[in-house]
Amino acid sequence: MIWLTGAGAVAGCGIWGTHFVAMLAYHAGFPLAFSPGLTILSAVIAMTLCGAGFALALRVNGALGGMLTGTAISAMHYTGMAAVELPARAVWDMGYVAASVLIGVSLSGLALHFAVRRKSPHDYIPAATFFLFAIVGLHFTAMSAVLYIPDGARQLSGAVMNPFALAVVVAAGAAFIVAQALIVAVIDGHLEERAKGEAQRMREHIVALEATQKALEHTSGELSLALEAAQAASASKSAFLASMSHELRTPLNAVLGFSEAMQQEIFGSLGSPHYREYLGNIHDSGSHLLSLINDILDIARFDAGRGELQEEIFDPAKQVSDTIGMMSAQAAKAKVVLMGDIAPDLPCLKGDRRRMRQILLNLVSNALKFTPSGGKVTVHALRSERGFVLQVTDTGIGIANSDFHKALEPFGQVDSSLARKYDGIGLGLPLTRQMVELHGGALELDSVVGHGTTVTITLPAWRLVSRAEVAA
Repeated sequence: MIWLTGAGAVAGCGIWGTHFVAMLAYHAGFPLAFSPGLTILSAVIAMTLCGAGFALALRVNGALGGMLTGTAISAMHYTGMAAVELPARAVWDMGYVAASVLIGVSLSGLALHFAVRRKSPHDYIPAATFFLFAIVGLHFTAMSAVLYIPDGARQLSGAVMNPFALAVVVAAGAAFIVAQALIVAVIDGHLEERAKGEAQRMREHIVALEATQKALEHTSGELSLALEAAQAASASKSAFLASMSHELRTPLNAVLGFSEAMQQEIFGSLGSPHYREYLGNIHDSGSHLLSLINDILDIARFDAGRGELQEEIFDPAKQVSDTIGMMSAQAAKAKVVLMGDIAPDLPCLKGDRRRMRQILLNLVSNALKFTPSGGKVTVHALRSERGFVLQVTDTGIGIANSDFHKALEPFGQVDSSLARKYDGIGLGLPLTRQMVELHGGALELDSVVGHGTTVTITLPAWRLVSRAEVAA
């Protein structure tokens, strides 16, 4: 609508300018002037009806829009003629009047018909030609339709304009408006081409993004399937190991049982003392292997969601003391000081006694293993606002913060060299964390490389039971 309004204004202004400049070609032999009011009205008629004609041509039919434009030219011309003031009486030949209107309406209809049809760029040539003849033909035919007869009774009014001055003003105004319209049209054409280029680039970019999105969705789908397959395989592995606990433990129990019977020489002497040494090696290796199998099966059981607690009320202080007593020989062998720091007012604890002993043994064993000779391992047991707190602190080799996740992964080793220097397969901390979480607690690591490690276990306060309640 903005472009139609602008086009109507430019076309009407051009036609209006053509009319008043062409009036200079008419010599009536009398002083000639124009009424400003009717002159302005003729310009408004031309601009308004031309815009309406263009809109009708584009929205409905080119020929009908052209005919309305021709009517605009006719109305503008005869309104402009009514604006002429001179000392004479106008006599009109209605045949010429009808011919001028017919020329303007018909040729304008043909002009816009070809312009709107626009089957090829060449259609603009006949469109422009018909429009030119419509304007010029209507003007000069209409000028031939009037005859001015001198009349002394008619005088020029005060508010009139000189034809030449009016023609100069109109021509300059029309030229300026048309020039501005052409500049705007050129700029708009440039912007339109640039917009088309940007739109094309945007479409190509969108197509590339859609292709990338489809590739990512395909990859994501494949990854999801692979993840589901891996999870299913892991679950199957864990379920298999959990169900194999009896089959794995039974033959080892037999090995350990028979080796103990032979060590005790139940059925007589073995003879050579080397046999007794070999039996000790068999028994120790079997015990170690059974411990590893138990840890692996516990990890598998937890992963399969089969972890259970045999809950009872027990004295955690006694658990800590017993553990320190059990590990004292290992500490002495490693030349590490092992000591306990147990709060005197420590209440009883509700939980799995066997699991808690296993937690303590794992933590103390780890601390002793990674603490060099002359070091110290301390087991703290206390009560806090959060609940029961158990800490095992050592002065060992320590763990870097970036390696915490490795230490807490099953079978994880912070450094492959540690796997060769120290015994173990990396199940102590992961298994301990799972047993702590099964109790509703949390395990935290705090370590400095070269200075030592502190493992803190916190069990919820609701697991604490006062000694008075136990006595009652």
